[in-house]
Amino acid sequence: MQTHFRAFEKFLKAQALTFEKEVRNAAKESISPRGKLIRPTLVFAAANACTKNIQSLVRRAAIVELTHLSTLIHDDVIDNADIRRSNETANKKYGSRTAILLGDAIFAHTMALSVEDNNLDVARRTALCVKTICEGEISQTLSDKTKRISRKRYYDIAYGKTAALFELACALGATAIEAPKDWVNAAAEAGKQLGIAYQIYDDLCDWFMSEKDAGKTLGTDLISGKQTFPLIALMETMTAKAADKFAKNLPAQDPKQVLEMMLSNDIEKICNAEIKRRITIAEKSISAFPKLAPKLLDFCSAMRTLSV
Repeated sequence: MQTHFRAFEKFLKAQALTFEKEVRNAAKESISPRGKLIRPTLVFAAANACTKNIQSLVRRAAIVELTHLSTLIHDDVIDNADIRRSNETANKKYGSRTAILLGDAIFAHTMALSVEDNNLDVARRTALCVKTICEGEISQTLSDKTKRISRKRYYDIAYGKTAALFELACALGATAIEAPKDWVNAAAEAGKQLGIAYQIYDDLCDWFMSEKDAGKTLGTDLISGKQTFPLIALMETMTAKAADKFAKNLPAQDPKQVLEMMLSNDIEKICNAEIKRRITIAEKSISAFPKLAPKLLDFCSAMRTLSV
């Protein structure tokens, strides 16, 4: 998919030039294509790297990547994070007020791009995804963090934080080619499952990966009282009373002691098992489409190699 990515990187860099002069440098720093580009990859993969109408595919890839980047800016403000992709965050460099407005500006630009595609379904799906992401973050922020949450509740949160955008990426890629509606639904479902798997992996990184390797500030989940999958799995090894007490005092827990508890209870193994289970569901959802699924199946195989 090198042709796709060359066109994508050129297109994404050009988006910074659309902002006003005073904002341009900050926008350029935030939207330069230096991340893993997972979501654009999903767009191209769900279209099975189709070479027809590449410009539309590239625009759709930019829509999901810019949506993702704007959410990262907001996340860094919420988490008061200083490092992202081994660089200073907008929150650290410009302050929270400017960072929030920058994220909003990129969100708005994303919606403009979705309209430019001249496809009502693209604009509708993008708007609903942005709404889902924002509602998910608000819901998590307003939730009572002193109460233990279930796996089901965690999956709902993971959908809003990550999986909704993976789902959008696959749907936009699948609808960009001449393919049956069943393929669009199957690809979107695969995206959803892969998104939940990736969120669990990201949660694992917060505990088992160094900041240097992760390229971002780690340990923010415990401080903010977020009950991520590793913490939920750890609490499942406790008695109900002990788990409730642990959840109630989460921000006050000693990270080193918590990590020791995770290591002694094989929490990493439990998390990896759930990641693999979600990838298997994704593979099954698209296996009935042998002519359309090869690239997306390649993505699933690549995700199986993730480790912290």
